[in-house]
Amino acid sequence: MKITSRVGVAVAAAMLVVVGACGTGGSGGGGGGTLRVATQADISSMDPIRGNSGSDHQMLYPLYDTLVSFDQDLQPEPGLAESWEFANPRQLVLKLREGVKFHDGEPLDAEAVKYNLERAAGEGSNIAADVESIESVEAVDDLTVRLNLKQPNSALVMTLADRAGMMVSPKAAEAAGGDLSTKPVGAGGWKFVEWKRGDSMTYEKFDDYWDKDAERVDKVVIKVMLEPKTRATSLRSGQQDIAWDIVPADAESIKKNDKLTLHEQPRMWTWMIYTNRASEELGDPRVRRALSLAMDRDQLLESAYFGMGTKPRGFLPDGYWAEPSDKVQLDYDVAEAKRLIAEAGAEGLSFDMLLYADATSTRVGEILKDQWAQIGVDVKLVPREVNQANNDYFNDKKTPAFFAAWTGRPDPALTYRLMFTKQAYFNTSGQSTPGIDAALAEDAAATTPEARKAALDKASEAVYADMPIIPIVFQHSLTGLGEKVEGFESNVLGKPKLIGVTLKD
Repeated sequence: MKITSRVGVAVAAAMLVVVGACGTGGSGGGGGGTLRVATQADISSMDPIRGNSGSDHQMLYPLYDTLVSFDQDLQPEPGLAESWEFANPRQLVLKLREGVKFHDGEPLDAEAVKYNLERAAGEGSNIAADVESIESVEAVDDLTVRLNLKQPNSALVMTLADRAGMMVSPKAAEAAGGDLSTKPVGAGGWKFVEWKRGDSMTYEKFDDYWDKDAERVDKVVIKVMLEPKTRATSLRSGQQDIAWDIVPADAESIKKNDKLTLHEQPRMWTWMIYTNRASEELGDPRVRRALSLAMDRDQLLESAYFGMGTKPRGFLPDGYWAEPSDKVQLDYDVAEAKRLIAEAGAEGLSFDMLLYADATSTRVGEILKDQWAQIGVDVKLVPREVNQANNDYFNDKKTPAFFAAWTGRPDPALTYRLMFTKQAYFNTSGQSTPGIDAALAEDAAATTPEARKAALDKASEAVYADMPIIPIVFQHSLTGLGEKVEGFESNVLGKPKLIGVTLKD
């Protein structure tokens, strides 16, 4: 996979004043009609600070614009903040757009941003680690926000392009007792209409949206369809206009349909094995490395993903500006894997592994079971629905392993911080990966692209040495588009936004 991303721009933009055009293109916000979208999983929460699934973003983006936006290559762009500047290494100043309103009519001003960032760091937030570098937030005037930092953080700008930058109405949050999980009020292009849990989400166009030139349909209905074949069939039959996460097994049939388009794009979405380093079964790094060495990733890529992806070396793809260090290589070596199992005294190892209850995940699980059996390891597969599996592993810690995805984040430091530091939600061990904190501190203090890359290389090497999570494959983003759909764009996160999508008459 080749992802083109300009290292100089990616970092330098975070250190300088950035100003951009207000609009996304288009003319007059037209489009009309109802856009019907099929998705692979229900949202875990409509409150951006409380969700626990990376696949939530596609259902959050219609409701919530972010302080900072990004283009297809993850270069930072103006969002709700039209510009920003590091006044010094420990002070980030945001200039907000004038006239932005929340869906309840309340103004999105500096006080609202202060409320949101303090809320993200508070009780009940799953993203406190994202904003831990912020010591205090000041509303300098109605449209100026100053973030005072505990220590420099070069990743903060693009952190504000993720959940931490999704602004909710303070008035609505207070009325809901601090939890907007079922009553979302944001400042995105569409406002909330209805959530039928496990079935669908409905949005309608927000007339007072700040970007008057943004192309938007009148209504969006996102239908939850857990079975991949059901999503593909509904697209072919014309019941849906867009089907997210087409699986490789169904891709060819969509390619051959003259009325449909298959949008394929490399992305950061990584399928991998989360392990609990504090567990008895997988606490020894030699065991985790043995599991990695026993993986034939070529077989997995071809047999389960039909070649529609690439083998990883780490958690960021080759070609991306923060790709892993050259020292990081994931080899296939069964003999070495057997030696490590013996050295660790783990002969006869058996453990349970959660995975999603879909055909592709089951296929991967069965292949892994066979591959690990070659080194005397027995894995018991525990299939569950997406949100249940996430809860069973990350919240209840029911198994020492979980085959699932990391969906990527706008800044590479977030990927390392949210999976490998002690307080990270996605790190079930509660133990920091040795060396990761020092590497991330060096990255946070970096002021040049070259310095960031050097620090992130150290992060990739620290993770590789400890192997707390075992990457398997970068799966390409596959989206099915109906014949009426125009203007669809994805990005290297594989998390598309619907602004700019229209339907032909």
